[in-house]
Amino acid sequence: MFGLQFVNEVENVQREMDQLFRGLGFAPTYGSQLKQIEFHATENETSHSVKASLPGLDSQSLEISVLGRRLTISGEFIVPEIPEESRWHRQERRRGKFEQNIQLSTNLDIEKIEAEYADGILSITLPKAVSALPKKIAVKVNE
Repeated sequence: MFGLQFVNEVENVQREMDQLFRGLGFAPTYGSQLKQIEFHATENETSHSVKASLPGLDSQSLEISVLGRRLTISGEFIVPEIPEESRWHRQERRRGKFEQNIQLSTNLDIEKIEAEYADGILSITLPKAVSALPKKIAVKVNE
């Protein structure tokens, strides 16, 4: 139990230091790398499905590309504006750019890929290529 409390306190100190340095006009160093997004990827017999919760994403910056079996998703989260006379007490929304790759297990039919972004949820349907689908083989019976 002590270990979990310690980790939470370290996160609180990092958040407070971030707020302090941001207030002085400095960017934080510990969070400067591209953030990883949590994706949920599933597969059925005919397609892959990838979903991600991306609230606050600037939909104009959203880019999705496929090369072979690799799906690449990138974008940028909008930094919320606050009035000049205000200051942050706490900010826990994502901000900044991200790019992430997901390697899928089968070849894809890239002409039929569909993506939708609604209510902060990105949903991508990636149909499998015909060559990746199971094929029934007819058995000839000689009598």
